[in-house]
Amino acid sequence: MKITADYLRQLIKEETQGEMEFAELEAARQNYKENPRDDEARHQFGMMVETLVEPIMAELGLFLEAEAFYNRGEIVFTNYRDTEVTIDPLGMMGRYDVQVYPLAGAEDDVSPSEISLDTMKGVAQYVADLRNLDPEPAGMVGEPKAQTELPLENKMRITKSQLQQVIREVLDEEMGDYGYESGAARADREFSQVVSGERLAMPDKEEIEEVLDDVLQDIRKHATSDAIAKQGARAEVLLSMLMGGRYAQEQYKDMFGDRGLKGYMDDRYGD
Repeated sequence: MKITADYLRQLIKEETQGEMEFAELEAARQNYKENPRDDEARHQFGMMVETLVEPIMAELGLFLEAEAFYNRGEIVFTNYRDTEVTIDPLGMMGRYDVQVYPLAGAEDDVSPSEISLDTMKGVAQYVADLRNLDPEPAGMVGEPKAQTELPLENKMRITKSQLQQVIREVLDEEMGDYGYESGAARADREFSQVVSGERLAMPDKEEIEEVLDDVLQDIRKHATSDAIAKQGARAEVLLSMLMGGRYAQEQYKDMFGDRGLKGYMDDRYGD
């Protein structure tokens, strides 16, 4: 399947839908953090938890004890069998402090863990990963079902080169409306012309230098005046310098003397 700009936009839209929904929860939490004694602020945050987080936890077999939040400010989920998850939305450093503990008698079955996370979506993901017993990853929580239920073989890995190609195609399409051709588009066009025979392929640097050296020697040997022959000889020395010739330094001194190129230009055009 070809990776197109429209396909990327669709992926981005799907992946950020859950983030957008949880952004409302985070806004309610921020209001609660700033006004912890305000009953309405607490209620609004509690409602967002019930709307977005409780369904996710319920799928994991964990159920919300709503009275814990309204009585002591902690969000508690439990399966009433072996696990309890306690979330402090006003944790240290402005993060969510999360504790996962075994219930009494389940210490051998559930390992306790603690963590601090930045977002409630991250908290839900952490708990989902802990509760997941399948060999496959738990998947992204809070995201559209159509996305999270895609079979593994249909999930595509987008490489850097594919992304660069999509960006280049979009830029070429957008800039083409203004009569602009990007360097990448021009390179593609010229390559196609070379392959089709419409354009000659550019030779490499070594081939150019070899032919130029031959041309300069021919100019020097067949020059109709000493002045032209001398200029051809100078050009050969300069080419040898550019090519890193073995005797370039000696040739340069012999041709241009102690004054070098500056002296040559001064003599030719004046100070």
